Amino acid sequence: MTRRTIKLGTALLSTSLLTLGCVGDDIPIGESSSTDDEVGEPTTETDTEESTDTTEESTDETTEEESSTDTTEEESTETTTETSGTTDSADTLGDDLDEIPPEEWEPTPNPDGVPTPLPGVYDDLGEADPDDGFRALIGLDLRNREELEDFVLDVSDPNSPAFGQYMTVDELLENHAPLESDFNLLQAWLDFEGLSVNYLATNRMLIQFSGLVGQFNEAFNTTLHVCMRKNPQQGNDPIPVYCTPDPMTLPIFVADRSPGIVTADLLAEEGSLPNEAGEITVSPPSTATNGSRLTPARVAQAYDVDDLYALGYDGSGQKIGVVMGAAIHYKWAQTFWQSFGIVRTNPEVLNLMEDPITRYVESQLDNTWAGAMAPGAEIVSYAGPDSRNTSIVFVYNEALTRAPLDGVSVITTSFAHREDSEPEVVRNQYDHSSLIGAALGLTVLAATGDSAQTDTPSSSPWCSGAGGTRLHWSGSTLAGESLWDESGSGETLSFDIPDWQVAAVADYPFYDSEHRMTADLSAAASPYSPYWVYYNSNWALYGGTSFASPVLAGIITVINQYREDNGMAPMGYLNQILYTDEAVQATFRDITSGATEFHQAASGWDPGSGWGSPHSLELAQTWPSP
Repeated sequence: MTRRTIKLGTALLSTSLLTLGCVGDDIPIGESSSTDDEVGEPTTETDTEESTDTTEESTDETTEEESSTDTTEEESTETTTETSGTTDSADTLGDDLDEIPPEEWEPTPNPDGVPTPLPGVYDDLGEADPDDGFRALIGLDLRNREELEDFVLDVSDPNSPAFGQYMTVDELLENHAPLESDFNLLQAWLDFEGLSVNYLATNRMLIQFSGLVGQFNEAFNTTLHVCMRKNPQQGNDPIPVYCTPDPMTLPIFVADRSPGIVTADLLAEEGSLPNEAGEITVSPPSTATNGSRLTPARVAQAYDVDDLYALGYDGSGQKIGVVMGAAIHYKWAQTFWQSFGIVRTNPEVLNLMEDPITRYVESQLDNTWAGAMAPGAEIVSYAGPDSRNTSIVFVYNEALTRAPLDGVSVITTSFAHREDSEPEVVRNQYDHSSLIGAALGLTVLAATGDSAQTDTPSSSPWCSGAGGTRLHWSGSTLAGESLWDESGSGETLSFDIPDWQVAAVADYPFYDSEHRMTADLSAAASPYSPYWVYYNSNWALYGGTSFASPVLAGIITVINQYREDNGMAPMGYLNQILYTDEAVQATFRDITSGATEFHQAASGWDPGSGWGSPHSLELAQTWPSP
């Protein structure tokens, strides 16, 4: 394949944690990938409208919009563009460069987050065309990070006088964000190199910039190559990505302020998002509750959310934040909700970077299942143009800083990647962003993956990893819950074990570790008890921890409404309390059966399921409050 034919696609890089649903709920799924979480073809209901495409964003040759023949109509007004933009033109900042002494312009080797060629994972096709475009992120260092960690541990400790007194965004920016002078200096330097600064993080931790490959190579003393990466969507073509066999350099004055280049990707595709077509169809799948298939009512029953509903709590007055790539389809979302008797508003979508031109099944399910669990809550969807690292890393970071300003208290993301396939710079950037979310008092949930190994960002101790289970139904009765054998879990690569996790890991009889372990809590994810999704005008069944994270986010949002109504604080950062409060642990269903390839379920905490799945009303009543 020539370079010219592989450079065009905007395909999946950060995987959505999604697995095919089994038609009979007892049919094995495909083989696991050695590098990525599996994303399988869905099983579709045959009694619904036919469609030519039910896959997600795997290639640029065929998208779900191409299959529609309906007339177009206007897109919902809930979508807005909320770009972070740029500050003053670098022309007005260039004077800062004059203050840099000549010796600090010398290049110095610096870590980066761009993958290196690796046969079977990143297959090298040779040097990228210097005239092709790129987009990238450069990071800046948090200030006083150790102090910020100590602050989070203090305010999340029920025995501390500071318990619950989380930081405001203004306090974060004043005390821990990179200095504005450093932020401006790096913009001026990028402009000096002839690169375009496009989007700036509110917390000043990331700058998104773009230009030509030749400019990138010259600025960072490297050579970008094109590598083909195995597509996590089974049966689809490999993905073209940028990689480099050579280390990068930064001028000393930049390296002193920056952890390095975090990402470098192909440009986002340009064009227009097709208008929505078709109508909202209120027609649930004919086999909705066959076997162990999951409807919103069944999930609410499994985790006692229906007890909160019965008391009048449905998330009203609360907001959930959903991190996503690309766009969603409002009519498909409303078809899903209304078919299951849910009446709720559409998400408010904030496009934080380039406007997306396609829709993803991952984004669709994240929004619809979070909204199904908390039907009264508002959804704020923080969107990038696609699911490549440049998009998702930036949006995740931006969402966790902006959420308190938007009134959001719970964040969920299911866009992630196997930890061992991401460079350390990427993992660390997710960790920095997660720490900021914890300091601001957010509950941050991330899917742990579908490979029985660890993912990022859930590897961060400042993020709560949502592992996967299998629900067993006998008619309308829940017969049990067991560990899903592909639940992302185990010893993380990047972070030391936090003090609050030491005792739990030591008590687990089958494994010990000096590193952070996941998962922390869990919900249904197995394709043997699959979830319904309405996508591309078809009902389909899927599994994966992609569902566990938004389901838990919706549940916690309903809990927060209960707590607010009863004079208690929102749950906030979960992990320290979850691991140290025995009364809280007792409100979770302990998953004691089942195993992954590497770990088996056990009494108490175990890597696959964490502390288990919540009894929602008990958790709402038991979680400590200042």
